[in-house]
Amino acid sequence: MSKIPERGLVIQAGAGLAAVKSDICGSYGCNDIGPAMGIGAQFKFNAYMALSGEVEYVKLGATEKTLKDNITFESEVIEVSTLLVLNLMDSYAGSNNYRSTRKRFIVPFVKGGIGFVYYTPSSYPTNRAENSQETYDRMRPYPAIAGVLPFGAGLRFRFSDQWSVAPEVMYHITTTDYLDNIGPPVGFEHTKDHYGVASVKVLYTPIIKNEVFTRKNQGIGGYKKKK
Repeated sequence: MSKIPERGLVIQAGAGLAAVKSDICGSYGCNDIGPAMGIGAQFKFNAYMALSGEVEYVKLGATEKTLKDNITFESEVIEVSTLLVLNLMDSYAGSNNYRSTRKRFIVPFVKGGIGFVYYTPSSYPTNRAENSQETYDRMRPYPAIAGVLPFGAGLRFRFSDQWSVAPEVMYHITTTDYLDNIGPPVGFEHTKDHYGVASVKVLYTPIIKNEVFTRKNQGIGGYKKKK
């Protein structure tokens, strides 16, 4: 049972794994799966809707084994985004007679929004000698900034009024073709680089206690007046 309303501030942090889809790699097999971690906050308007602001660090990498040069790349990406979070079920369970004191353990949700990525890639021959620092020329000045459209879905598991855990899968469509430092004419024209992230987030809801002080029959300093 809970008397805490399903609205207000939620702080979140999470970690997971990331994979890329680019000119160098378009499948799971050529990906060098990298780490992803992020922090953020939500403001829940009600039991169905919240607005989320998130900052996420992602490391991407892959090896292209079909091209003559056998290109490998690594890219560090920082994403800043704003997303709308929609619960697919009411956070409260049961009928309206007791919905204010009983919440669901599992709530599925979808989310999507807009943001930008700040990225720095490098590429080099896959078969370069050990300890070699050989790299390919940068195809544009880095670090660089591009737009991103993140969207996805997940499940929120509520363990208490304060703590929840939410595994989610997100797909990020960017406006750049250079997350892998490969673009035309080496790569494919009219394509953009995307990446996906599977992560688990921990959500913390601060409980603010409202204490009401009355000064009825009290004088200055909080002492009762003597009769």
